[in-house]
Amino acid sequence: MKAARIFATILLSIFILIYTYETALGIELESQSKNVYIVVANKLTLQDIQKMPNLINLLDESGIGLMNVRGTSGYTGAEGFATINASAKTYANNMSSQFHNLNWEYRDIYENRVGKLNGQYSVGNIELGRLYNQNEDNSYDPRIGLLGDILHENGLKTAVFGNSDTADHEYRYAALIPMDSKGLIDYGNVDNILVQDEDYPYGLKTDYNRILEEVNDIKHKASLIVIDTGDLFRLHNESNTVSDDVFLEKRNKILADIDSFIGKLIENINKESLLFILSPNSGEERINGSRLTPVILWGSNVSKGLLISSTTNRLGIIANLDIAPTVAEFFGLKISNASGNIIKWKDKGDAFQYIKSINSRIDLTSKARSKSLTAYGIISIIVLSIAAFFILVKVRMDYNINRLLRILLLILYGIPLILIISSMFNIVSIGKFINTILLLIIIYAILLTKYNGIKALYGLTYAYCIIISADIAFDGLFSEFSVLSYDPVIGARYFGIGNEMAGLFLAVSMTGIGLLYSKVKKKSLLGLMLALSVLLVGHPKLGANVGGMITFLSASLFFILEVMEKKISLKNLIAIAFITVIAVGLLGLIDMRLNPNPTHLGKTLLKIGEEGIDIASNIIVRKIMMNIKLVGSSFWTKVLFSNIIIQLIISCFHGDKYEKLENMGFNKGFISCITGSIVGFLVNDSGLILSAIAINMITALLMFIFIEDSVTYSNRKWI
Repeated sequence: MKAARIFATILLSIFILIYTYETALGIELESQSKNVYIVVANKLTLQDIQKMPNLINLLDESGIGLMNVRGTSGYTGAEGFATINASAKTYANNMSSQFHNLNWEYRDIYENRVGKLNGQYSVGNIELGRLYNQNEDNSYDPRIGLLGDILHENGLKTAVFGNSDTADHEYRYAALIPMDSKGLIDYGNVDNILVQDEDYPYGLKTDYNRILEEVNDIKHKASLIVIDTGDLFRLHNESNTVSDDVFLEKRNKILADIDSFIGKLIENINKESLLFILSPNSGEERINGSRLTPVILWGSNVSKGLLISSTTNRLGIIANLDIAPTVAEFFGLKISNASGNIIKWKDKGDAFQYIKSINSRIDLTSKARSKSLTAYGIISIIVLSIAAFFILVKVRMDYNINRLLRILLLILYGIPLILIISSMFNIVSIGKFINTILLLIIIYAILLTKYNGIKALYGLTYAYCIIISADIAFDGLFSEFSVLSYDPVIGARYFGIGNEMAGLFLAVSMTGIGLLYSKVKKKSLLGLMLALSVLLVGHPKLGANVGGMITFLSASLFFILEVMEKKISLKNLIAIAFITVIAVGLLGLIDMRLNPNPTHLGKTLLKIGEEGIDIASNIIVRKIMMNIKLVGSSFWTKVLFSNIIIQLIISCFHGDKYEKLENMGFNKGFISCITGSIVGFLVNDSGLILSAIAINMITALLMFIFIEDSVTYSNRKWI
């Protein structure tokens, strides 16, 4: 009897142990079912989504946005994929993106080129060495395979399925997203995933049924699963050989397949997971020329609305660099030194319509930007040259000619304001844009026929200061869609103040502050206004334009030296440089310590602290190279040189005219602006543009004062 009780106790203990183990195993497997899926539909557009019912239904519980897909230099190819999985913009091409299933043949090739495999991996990049060599001179200094490394370091697995191969070439860009720094992916299939079908591009079609089966087999093992749908990219490569009708017929069939696949995939996804649907390259040009692409995020705690990140601070827009931090954060991991930030979402009723609306306006602004600014530059050269001619050769002017020149100069001085105000109109076509600008200029010119004296110049200067200050403080209140503002398509800056507006603000703030100080004569007020201008440009919460802040701080300190009547000496220049460095460092420390998502300034200082001073030298080299490139190719070089030549000639032959600037209170602001323009040219990526616009505004102001000073208001009297 005793033996029976002992035996029963042993059996019960074994049963409890087995049950506990199975329960624990079940919990472990359930935790591993928390996945991130990235469905790559390369070349997808907003118009395509409207043809995809499953995707439209998904939007009722998803976040949607537009993604900047720019790599190191462009919007297409492998670099957009590689950048998603890197700390900064990364270069890659098809030659450096040769992924294969690591069977015995490709395993041997990989180990011969990269090194011995330590563990079991299904997919690897046999041209990884080429990828690193291509980024050797990359001034962004990216950490390649950052997301894959973070996941592997924390025991999480990755997977990739599908390809975009054509009959002639292999395109396996999607595998760049989950790979680690050694080019390795734990699970997947990139070699045997297509089926023959003559109705599809190159007679090839993605085998979605096989992908679903293989994904279901490994979803309890892999945390990050990337799926390349492939067919849209194949159609893109075949695009030049097919008619519009055939192209649309094939595209609609492909979209229906992708939509059906997404519907089936969602049925097999745990709602605690995340699903990204995105295009790492710009959309299909035959459908839509926009370079921003749609991105949809569905799953854990995501509700209907618009995507946003601290990278852009602009509702409905994110960057490709934001994907990796978001994936890492979902798994409770943190990526250090990443240029991107975590994607968040904000509730919005008709999010899809909003995205379509801003996409049209952003696309229009991006297209109109270069031509509009070039037209402004050409008008500037012509008007300033005419005004300089009358001043230099001392041509006799009657009142009407003088009045006409003043009106032309005031129009030139006011065009940037018109370009800012035009952003407040809902303009979605080039025709409407041109008509709106012309109408505003005509209305402005009519007003100038009545108000064209020095008070009009004062009023414009103060108006600029107020409007630009409010625009910065209230996150693009006036200039969100202005050609003078930042361009989300370029992606150099998404909020705050860009180089065009910084150059404009430098000119009007320094001259405006000079005018006000000449009337009030209070140094405390002067210091407050100068400090405010520096903070508006450099404060982390307002965009932290570091180059702009250095520019404004240098100009402000020079202004103070002028007020204190201190001579320019090496000692004073060193003091200005020292104060500037300290101020930038303090703002950077505030950004690092108090901002949960540091701006570019804070992240740069963090990176310098962790990786050394070489990071700073890379930034300096990049800025210098960008300016050298712009000087050699940009139209703004002509604008800047024209202004410099005009000012030099006038100062040589009519230096006495500059005495009037001192009497009117313009002199200190004028000199400070010149100083700031020189510094701005040196410390900004596109410093040429900042400098050219600032000098252009100052020259227009000078010409107006000199012309206005020469008029005699007796009826048609020659002077």
